[in-house]
Amino acid sequence: MGTTGDPYVYDGSIVLQTMMLAAHEIGLGTCWIHREREMFDTEEGKQLLRDMGIQEDLMGIGALSIGYEAEGGNHSPKPRKPDYYKIVK
Repeated sequence: MGTTGDPYVYDGSIVLQTMMLAAHEIGLGTCWIHREREMFDTEEGKQLLRDMGIQEDLMGIGALSIGYEAEGGNHSPKPRKPDYYKIVK
């Protein structure tokens, strides 16, 4: 496995971004899920890839959930948790 500076990370990110834009164009909502690299580095993840017939030298960069947004589609963000973030000056 390479480092985060490897071109495949950027290439995979561009593919996912393009898929998100294409989904939006046809009225679908998306959510980027960013844990595939870490997930497929585990023994369970490597077994899952083998079970799916995916060669070992490929790496997951991210995944998307894609679907229709709820009625209205403009949801208010959840309130922030108190003391969840810290401002450093």
